[in-house]
Amino acid sequence: MSAGEPGAIILLNGPSSAGKSTLCQAIQDCAEQPFLQFSLDFFMFGGPVLPRRRDPQGPFSWAELRPRLFEGYFRCLPALAGAGNHLVLDYIIENEGQRDRLVQLLGPLDVFLVGVHCPLPELERRERQRGDRRPGDARRDLETVHSFLQTDLDVDSTRPPDENARRILSAWAQRQPTGALARRFQATSG
Repeated sequence: MSAGEPGAIILLNGPSSAGKSTLCQAIQDCAEQPFLQFSLDFFMFGGPVLPRRRDPQGPFSWAELRPRLFEGYFRCLPALAGAGNHLVLDYIIENEGQRDRLVQLLGPLDVFLVGVHCPLPELERRERQRGDRRPGDARRDLETVHSFLQTDLDVDSTRPPDENARRILSAWAQRQPTGALARRFQATSG
């Protein structure tokens, strides 16, 4: 990559508890070039600390904080890639609005979109084992997360993470110049 050239993005989209974060780490371990893992979970659970108080209404309302948090995360992504960083992202595209915002911000960049799939019984088993997610989140995500956007590649997260990482990196190295996200960007902006 030459100086001033934007970095590439591998975006893993799948339901909660599908193993996206583990897969991001495996990609980092297998990649021949550095990829920064940048997850919304870093904001939620390890980055800026969210207020503990959750009022149903008002400035501490999760309904009010959530859209601002997501928008801040979305805006960070083109800035990090624009500075020349390769990124590996794990995200749950929950609805068409989020899809459209990601397309708007990331469409001009080199994004390789990977659908991370996992059977419901395994998702629910992982969700219970984690203990840090609301029961039912994985099921709800599975019903919608793959319905908003075509992918460049799909993987089965019941396969070993290093195997999926090698498969993703191989496909990424052979990717088309215009991935699924860029095609959607071109279709909506042209």
